[in-house]
Amino acid sequence: MTVLLDKNKPFFKANLHAHSTQSDGTQSVETLKEAYKKHGYSIVAFTDHEHLIDNSHLDDREFLTITSCEVAIKEFANLSTLKKLDMRVCHLNFYALDQHNVVTPCYSSTYDHFLNDSIRSLVRYEKDYERTYSKDGINEMIKIANEQGFLVAYNHPTWSLENATDYIHYENLFAVEIYNHSCVLGGRIDDEHAFDDFLRAGKRIFCSAADDNHNLRGLDSPGDDSFGGWVQINAEKLEYGAVMNALQSGNFYASTGPSILALEKDGEQVRIETSPCQKICLTTKGRRTQTVTAENGANLTHATFSLREDDGFFRIRVIDEKGKKAWTQAYSPLD
Repeated sequence: MTVLLDKNKPFFKANLHAHSTQSDGTQSVETLKEAYKKHGYSIVAFTDHEHLIDNSHLDDREFLTITSCEVAIKEFANLSTLKKLDMRVCHLNFYALDQHNVVTPCYSSTYDHFLNDSIRSLVRYEKDYERTYSKDGINEMIKIANEQGFLVAYNHPTWSLENATDYIHYENLFAVEIYNHSCVLGGRIDDEHAFDDFLRAGKRIFCSAADDNHNLRGLDSPGDDSFGGWVQINAEKLEYGAVMNALQSGNFYASTGPSILALEKDGEQVRIETSPCQKICLTTKGRRTQTVTAENGANLTHATFSLREDDGFFRIRVIDEKGKKAWTQAYSPLD
C-alpha cells in the first residue's frame, strides 16, 4: 500500500498568497498573523509584490511564515493592468527554501512602484533585471529562481488573460493556483482546467488554492478576500524545513472547504477519507471518470475508486453540500 496523504501526520492549514502593507495590502503582517491564526491557519506566505522580506520574527510555536514574493511579467512593462485591462500578464510566486534567503530573483526597478521608500531600502538583489514577456523570458526567470533556491508557482491564469497556448510552454513550475479567492470573489472562474492542461501536456506540477488577499474591504467584512482558499500541508512538524520539504514533495492538498483526511493507493485501487461531503469525483488523463454521490439526506465520508494503467494520471475532487471543493494532487496509477 502507498500512503499519499498520511492521516498519522499533522496537516497544517496555509495561505500561500497574501499581500500586506509591505506592498499593496491594507493590513500589516502582524494583524494578518493574528487574523489567520484565529481562523485556524498555521502558515502564511506573505507574497508581497516584487520583493522579499524575512518575516520570521512573527513565527511562534503555532505559526510559521514562508519567505516569498509575487512578481509580474507584463506584455507592456510600463503599463498598469488596472488601466490596460486587455493586457496579458504572468504572475509568479517565489517561495524560498531557506527562510532567510531575501535576495529577490530577477528584481526589476520597472515594477517596483508597489514599494514605498522604507520598503525599497530593504530590498536586496543582484542586479536590475530586464523582464521579457515571452515563453523564453518567463522560463528564464523560473530557471533563475529555481537555481537561487526558490519554488515557483504560477498564479491565477484566468485573471492574467493567459490560456493553454501561453502557459503550456512554462517549464519547471512547482504549482499552479487551482483556486484564487480574490479572483473568484471578483466574478472569475476557478482554474481547475489549467491544472489538467499542464498534466495532459506531461508536466509534473502540483495544485494550490490561496486567497491572494489585499483586504481592501477590511478583515471579516462582507466580501473580504481572506480565508477562502488554502492548502493543508501534510508535514512532520511545523518547522520551515519540514514544511518546505512537504510542499516540494507534493504532500498537500488544496481546499475551499472540505477536508481530506487520508489518501491511500493499494494496487489498482485508491481510497480517500474526507469530512462529510456530497460528491467525490475521480479524474484521469483521458475521458474515464468515476463519481460517488451521497444519497438524499446523507453524506459521504469515503470512497474507493478503481485505477487502470492507461489512466495516465488520477486526481480526486471533493464537493460538500455548500458546493465548496477540495482537490488532491495528481498521481500515477502505476506508482
